[in-house]
Amino acid sequence: MRVDNEVMVSGLLHHIRSEKKSDKYFLFSVKQETPWHDGSVRKDFLVSRAFIPTVREQVKALAEGTPLRVRGSLQSSLGSGEMYLCAKNVELL
Repeated sequence: MRVDNEVMVSGLLHHIRSEKKSDKYFLFSVKQETPWHDGSVRKDFLVSRAFIPTVREQVKALAEGTPLRVRGSLQSSLGSGEMYLCAKNVELL
């Protein structure tokens, strides 16, 4: 069975500040502001990880709030089961 697991999201770059640092990936999120049915604005932060060295360095160099589009796949962390976007490509909007 073939499984497709490709996603593309866009929004504003949000740097996640974490005490846990990893040499394997750079942790960030894509902030989306969506108008909600009651007139308010829903703010979602889509947690992402950049494992590819060139993508990791690209995201690190960008300023907070930079509009971007992230392409990748949805993954689940071993142990915790938390979902994240595994970033394979980042482009500026």
